[in-house]
Amino acid sequence: MVQRLARQRGIGMIAVLLWVLVAGGIATVALRLGPLYMEFLTVRSVMNALAEDPQARGTSSRELARMVTSRLDVNQVAHVQGSDFSYGRPSAGEGTDVAVAYEVRRHLGFNVDAVVMFDHRVTIPPK
Repeated sequence: MVQRLARQRGIGMIAVLLWVLVAGGIATVALRLGPLYMEFLTVRSVMNALAEDPQARGTSSRELARMVTSRLDVNQVAHVQGSDFSYGRPSAGEGTDVAVAYEVRRHLGFNVDAVVMFDHRVTIPPK
């Protein structure tokens, strides 16, 4: 009696290589852009803490800028400059609006770059 060999089932070598390529691409993007998002979370927490700080209430824009810059330095934030912040009166109510808007360009590979834009706004209540 002649036994027939069963047909092979499952994923082939080319499909495995394609999956490895896709996973490598996703990992590359995550490793290149992940730190930028972590840094933005730090900037956002600095701004939210400033909005809750009683010493920041009723201070001038210049003093707020000094406070923001020193807190960013303590947290070792690299991609955000003091010039990325704007200070002004809120449209409704009193206090001071503190806003940040910046973008970071990151090289991903070959001739592909990613541009990531961030913005956040908090209102410092009056004294």
